[in-house]
Amino acid sequence: MNRKCPRTLDKPLLLFGLEVEDVAILTLVGGGGSILFGPIIPGICAIVGWVVLMQFKKDKPSGYLLHWLYAQGIDFPGLIPPIKKVERYGIYGTTPYVKKFALR
Repeated sequence: MNRKCPRTLDKPLLLFGLEVEDVAILTLVGGGGSILFGPIIPGICAIVGWVVLMQFKKDKPSGYLLHWLYAQGIDFPGLIPPIKKVERYGIYGTTPYVKKFALR
């Protein structure tokens, strides 16, 4: 007996070919731009950004954009600071944010 085994157990939710996080990034950029510049220029930039993201993420795993942004040095709340922002990681925190949650 030979049965097909799916490659992934659950497929990610895709909106217009992009993941929800990618659509949220495009929406934030387009929405912020429309407040500053009007609807035409950010709308065109959002469409171009959608095409660029589709090409950028081709043959990449799900969640690749957030991992790539983290590797570029963008800090996300709840994660340790990216390696581009700190010289080295240590046991004891040196920033006020880390000292607030230290177990001393």
